Amino acid sequence: MGTREDYNCFGCSPYNEIGLQLEFWENNNELIAYWEPRKSLEGWSNILHGGIQASLLDELAGWLVLIKQETAGVTSELNVKYLKPVNITKGRITVKGYVESLDKRIVNIRAALFDGENTECASADIKYYCFPQNVAKARYHYPGKEAFYQE
Repeated sequence: MGTREDYNCFGCSPYNEIGLQLEFWENNNELIAYWEPRKSLEGWSNILHGGIQASLLDELAGWLVLIKQETAGVTSELNVKYLKPVNITKGRITVKGYVESLDKRIVNIRAALFDGENTECASADIKYYCFPQNVAKARYHYPGKEAFYQE
């Protein structure tokens, strides 16, 4: 996303000191992120806060729209199922997801969060409203899909 001075996204900006600073990789139709949990983001002792889990899943959905739908949008619904506690002492967390379907301007996304032992700890069904690409570019500074790939 470049070096814009106002690029302070909690989920992905490398400039936001307290943010998640997520990076994403494509694997066919999936998008994947790896993230090192921090003690400062726990809820209960050594357990990742549920709101942070939801943020990780939601950010992945946003990036699926940016990359796979080639536009910007906003979350319409985020339904998280917390399956198991995410123990932060187990190491790197993996978040992955894919676009399940597209219904007019609503993208249905399926995402999951895995702990450091690759146990699925949370899943989410996410509905994302997609702006028409010309609106995304004009009003929301969508730079085009190519801007998200490093050379």
